[in-house]
Amino acid sequence: MSLSFPGGSDLELLEQMIRQAEDVMRGLADVQAGIRQVTGEGEGADGLVRARADGRGQVTAITLDPRVMRLDAAVLSAEVTRAIRAAQDAAKERTDELVAAAQSRVTGLAAPLDETFVRYRFDQLAQELDAGADAFGPHSADRADDLEQDAERAAQIEAWLEDGQREIEAVTGHGRAADGRIKVVTTVYGQVREVVIEPRAMRLPSRTLAEELLLALGRAQQDAERQSRQMVSDALRELAPGESFGPDAVDEWFGGVLKPFERPD
Repeated sequence: MSLSFPGGSDLELLEQMIRQAEDVMRGLADVQAGIRQVTGEGEGADGLVRARADGRGQVTAITLDPRVMRLDAAVLSAEVTRAIRAAQDAAKERTDELVAAAQSRVTGLAAPLDETFVRYRFDQLAQELDAGADAFGPHSADRADDLEQDAERAAQIEAWLEDGQREIEAVTGHGRAADGRIKVVTTVYGQVREVVIEPRAMRLPSRTLAEELLLALGRAQQDAERQSRQMVSDALRELAPGESFGPDAVDEWFGGVLKPFERPD
């Protein structure tokens, strides 16, 4: 069976596709390197509270000026939340710019990799397979059943991806530190939703309080990620009962469903 490409020889277009793919991969590598260098900074309480976040939205530092300890616990909680959100938003803005630049490279691909070409090749292949169906021999019915099952599973997966993403986005992570005197709630994307500093925590030195805040935040983000991965793992088992899914499979699905650089505003 000979398969041909429109508008040129298979070899010429194959070479062009390879070159384009290499360009895309180089661009993605550059984006990943750029994201690793991204930092965002935010502040609250007139600069007495400062936070820093990396390109993944992870908060890497919280600094509290000793004078901030004069504030009421509830006020300080709000100012810490404001500083962290500002840092994460600043990092996200820069990350979005890098991702948008990478996406523009992909959408700018020439004909061999665009949607029209892919659809053409799929239709052509389907016609050729249909014309040569007799070549499958006595097992063709079994293979047709397998294809039908695969199509049904693909439809189930597509439906789950739409519903599952909404369920995952509703997940919140909870973290505590300083013997429960500090509580942090984050979204599944790691974005801070709430920081609660109890009055008893105000007795801590400012540096210790900052360290405990960072610890509670990390625990909340880990909790949200754990819940999300469990949801993906459960969905995989439901969609494909009897099959074993290791950490790599869960990571692949988790990464596909949860896009860390597309956090809602």
